[in-house]
Amino acid sequence: MKAITFTGFDATYVNAYNGTDHELWNRTKGPIVKLRHSIRTHYLEEQGFLCAYCRMEKKERHGLTWDVEHIIPKSTHPLYLFEPENLALACKECNQSKWDKGVLTKPLTRQSPYPRTSDAFTIIHPHYDTYSEHMEIAVLAKKVFHRPRNKEKGRETFIICELVRFSYEFAEWDDFNYAIVKAVSDYIKRCPPDATKDDIQRFMCTLNFTVEADF
Repeated sequence: MKAITFTGFDATYVNAYNGTDHELWNRTKGPIVKLRHSIRTHYLEEQGFLCAYCRMEKKERHGLTWDVEHIIPKSTHPLYLFEPENLALACKECNQSKWDKGVLTKPLTRQSPYPRTSDAFTIIHPHYDTYSEHMEIAVLAKKVFHRPRNKEKGRETFIICELVRFSYEFAEWDDFNYAIVKAVSDYIKRCPPDATKDDIQRFMCTLNFTVEADF
């Protein structure tokens, strides 16, 4: 994903930032409003309208749906408030779940340079990681299920962003593959004996076992 490059008045505003007053981010008047809009527009296009963490698609462009996400929280590290590689777009649900939780493998001082490597982060970093290497997403009969591919970044992202909220339907199953079999099995039980090939085909089209989640 290409990080934003600030230009013109946005660049002037960012360069004048004192590195400490992160509360200016939430102002509802002044230059920060236009700057937030520029950031949101850039990352929506870069991310293809997919959330940085759950990778669900939402076609709206406004701030009622999307939050500009600070990967390292601005409350703990205000120096990175306008760091382009610390910015991404997250859906409201993921952003509120993640909030100001720690995402660093090692502590940083407030003046440390931004860590630009994948291994500096406990979660899937939108700029430094390939999502599909750490998380699998499936849609089963219109129900979404996230499964971490490893016990490190995938699992930590699953926990911090509370992606289990998508998986309640299959929470009773220990094995994801069994959930797939169960979904198909349940359909077969409901399928009338006189179901046509077209009926079966229409159902099978609703079982998208994997979702392309990379930007």
